[in-house]
Amino acid sequence: MVSRSNERCIAVFGLLCARRPGSLLRPFFGCAAAGLASVTTAFAQDHDLQQWTVFVAQGTVADDIVVQVDVQPRMTNNASRLGQFQLSPSIGYKVSKKATVYLGYMYVHTDPVDRPATDENRIYQHVIYRVGKIGDVSITARTRLEERTLVGDEDLSVRFRQQLRAQVPLGDKDDAKLVAWTEAFYNLNDANWGPHAGLDRWRNLIGVDIPIAQGFMVEPAYLDQIVFRTGQDRHDQIANVTLSYHF
Repeated sequence: MVSRSNERCIAVFGLLCARRPGSLLRPFFGCAAAGLASVTTAFAQDHDLQQWTVFVAQGTVADDIVVQVDVQPRMTNNASRLGQFQLSPSIGYKVSKKATVYLGYMYVHTDPVDRPATDENRIYQHVIYRVGKIGDVSITARTRLEERTLVGDEDLSVRFRQQLRAQVPLGDKDDAKLVAWTEAFYNLNDANWGPHAGLDRWRNLIGVDIPIAQGFMVEPAYLDQIVFRTGQDRHDQIANVTLSYHF
């Protein structure tokens, strides 16, 4: 059975889609909602309610050079404590009108309840590219490779991530947009400090991207995450809010 929280989320976004009769995005969001429900049913055993906030600043500093900074506190354990903090600067180069390649660094501090806190250093490369458009639906993708080490254990973990994102305007060009994306994480090797080769986690998000001022956007969303483990898998239901500034 689908949990009550999933039923509420699916119902809310179903109503949002229904407000656009004939929209080509309705089947996409229907599939996304069904995917969330099926993932929950098939894999979830251990559960946590979380709240993630993402602060993003991005802008063009030269002809084809883009810089970006992400700051992300994550409240875990029923959103009662700061379980993880991420800080990530990156630089990108627009290789074409449709694609931008990035090189970035991420610092990750994780403080679980039942284990000692850890600090991770992560170098990553990714490309963001436009896949195409179907009616009002714009589809983009992000392909990322991460090289991860833990302070105190320098064994290298390499992880591949693939995200597919769709969005559709809810009104005029500059109005709010309905957003959905799915992202799979795959470890390419084993590492002494925990990662095992194979599927690591899977995230699905449904939200609304809302302009609030010149250059500022806020995106409240529901994020569903399955973490695949050697023992009991974990299911995280996350209230995700992204505040972005583009300069």
